[in-house]
This record gives sequence, structure tokens and C-alpha cells, in this order.
Amino acid sequence: MSRRSAYLLLTDMLEAVSAIEEYIAGYTFDAFVRNRMVCDAVVRNVQVLGEAANPVPEDFRDQHQDIEWTRVIRTRHILVHDYFGIDYTIVWRIITVHLQPLRDTLQRIIQTEFPDGDPMGSL
Repeated sequence: MSRRSAYLLLTDMLEAVSAIEEYIAGYTFDAFVRNRMVCDAVVRNVQVLGEAANPVPEDFRDQHQDIEWTRVIRTRHILVHDYFGIDYTIVWRIITVHLQPLRDTLQRIIQTEFPDGDPMGSL
């Protein structure tokens, strides 16, 4: 397994956030829970967020404590291991309350830490 750079992991996280925002645009909670395909797509991308956050180096996380790394990773674990017991009320709260601040923070970190893109030159 190749080691992905912090830059790529953060951009993976940002892409997952963007996908979730695209999927739920114009949705109310009731419409969201009635659309199984959107629920599945959102849950998958919340899982991607946690999957990408997990290998971010500890020292990098320590420098950027404005992201709740443990919470992002733990949410992924809960969704993966309790798939049939997903509480969509909690998922909706996560994506409607916490996603935009996460997006803003990820964008700021990427622009500040990696103004020229990936320092490792990865694709």
C-alpha cells in the first residue's frame, strides 16, 4: 500500500465534502431519508472522510486541531461497523451542521500549507 501525502488526503476529504454537498443540495431531511440512493451516497462519502483522515500524520493533526480528527474517524468506524443501525437523524445533523465548517477549514489548510499543490508531486 502506497503512502499518500497529507495534501492528497486532505483533498480526498474535501472532495468527499463536495460530493455530499452536491448530493443533498435542495433536500430536506424528509426528502433525504426517502431517497435511498442519496442516503447511500452520503454515507459512503462520510466514510471516505474518515478513511482519508485516519492516515493523516499525527504531527500534522496536532498542528491543525481545528479539525476534530478523532470525531471524523470515529464517525466512519460507526457507519462501517453498524451499517444496518444507521441513525439518519445524526447523519443529517453532521452533514448540515458540521460539513461547511469542515470544508472551510480544509480549504484554508490546503491553501496555507500547500500553496503550490502537492509537495510530493503525486497525482
